[in-house]
Amino acid sequence: MAKLQRASVVLTVDHEKVRILDELGEGGQGVVYRVEFRKSYYALKWYPRGMGIDEQLFYSNILQNVQKGSPAETFLWPLALTQRDIRGRFGYIMQLRPPEYREFSRFLLNREKFAGFQQVLRSALLIAASFRQLHLNGLSYQDLNDGNFFVHPRTGEILICDNDNIVPHTVSLGIKGKPRYMAPEVVLGECRPDVYTDRFSLAVILFLLLCRNHPLEGSADNGSELPEINERRLFAEHPVFIFDPDTDVNRPKTGIHSNALRLWPLYPRYIQELFIRSFAYDTMRCANEERQNRRVTEKDWIRAFFRLQDGLALCPCCHEETFYDTDFNGGEIRCMNCGEVLPLPAVLHIRRSRVVLYPGKRLYPYHLESGRVSVADLEHPVAEVVRKEGEPGIWGIRNLTGNIWRKLSPGGQTGECAPGETIPVARGMRILFNNSAELSGIIE
Repeated sequence: MAKLQRASVVLTVDHEKVRILDELGEGGQGVVYRVEFRKSYYALKWYPRGMGIDEQLFYSNILQNVQKGSPAETFLWPLALTQRDIRGRFGYIMQLRPPEYREFSRFLLNREKFAGFQQVLRSALLIAASFRQLHLNGLSYQDLNDGNFFVHPRTGEILICDNDNIVPHTVSLGIKGKPRYMAPEVVLGECRPDVYTDRFSLAVILFLLLCRNHPLEGSADNGSELPEINERRLFAEHPVFIFDPDTDVNRPKTGIHSNALRLWPLYPRYIQELFIRSFAYDTMRCANEERQNRRVTEKDWIRAFFRLQDGLALCPCCHEETFYDTDFNGGEIRCMNCGEVLPLPAVLHIRRSRVVLYPGKRLYPYHLESGRVSVADLEHPVAEVVRKEGEPGIWGIRNLTGNIWRKLSPGGQTGECAPGETIPVARGMRILFNNSAELSGIIE
């Protein structure tokens, strides 16, 4: 592969200069360089000639994406496209990945670890919200796999790379995807990648994120077969979810799929049901139109992850993270770490949400305004539970909006909570978040 030389210059289609500084890495499609562009530093993904696809369509599609702009700030989106050089080679400019972000694949190999479940859920929400915005823009990713993500282990923030294969929903560049992540119907040649096959690949990524093993790799994996035959059978011809409730033919193996065996039982039933629905054999192998209707949507995932995040709190006994079942149906709730029976926590009831309150818990526009699930909304909380200065045993809900809230105490006293002020966390306290009586919450 002919590479660009250090200090050489290429031009964008708008005749802007891009100076090559050094090589960052090399992949199957091309080489990534650190470059100087518009008086700052960026990355340039550079392609050799002859990639085995319609290069003119590929080139014009990237140019269209540059012109459209990114659907969300989580995408390392093409910012500029270069002219073709005399050999027909070209590339596109994107933001550099900050060094604190790690490859998602390193988390799957246990070479990187999240700071906690809060960060895992943050990543899950951002991934689902990012692909919801992509699909709402009429685009499909078509090659979704574990190599597309960089993750900040201490915050859960994500960046999505390799956005050169993103095309309008009905368009195909001839790229099917990566084995183990493609929908079965794509592997078998029954259809081309689209929004609906993206949703299968998204479910695989989310399962890997939450359970750290592949959802279709279990005891049915036959290492004695040729790898190509084995993969086709496992992931396309006879795919079986490792936790399928109706059959145990592909259960995880002890000592091999230990992550899934340890993590799957920790998640509430409503999370498990979405994965069961995603990987049910009938969903994966039914007729195309029915399969499209059965696939779990991005909004379904977002609602479930918000519910899971709302129930996440610190155990008062061992001080580790645990999930509360926010339905509180009268049964005992035990810490998933120490096993102690947990006292009922203070819970804010608002709209359809039940938010377990403890210092650090945040509310987002989703809680106050139905349907607000964009990536930008996830970056701007509207409230946070904080400890009272000097009295850590007293908590309050801080107003992070620009609106005045109103409160009604259990004793019947009324008052206002201006932006930046707090309302005490007290059972029976009612909060009116705006002038609509419908948008109120009560702490129980």
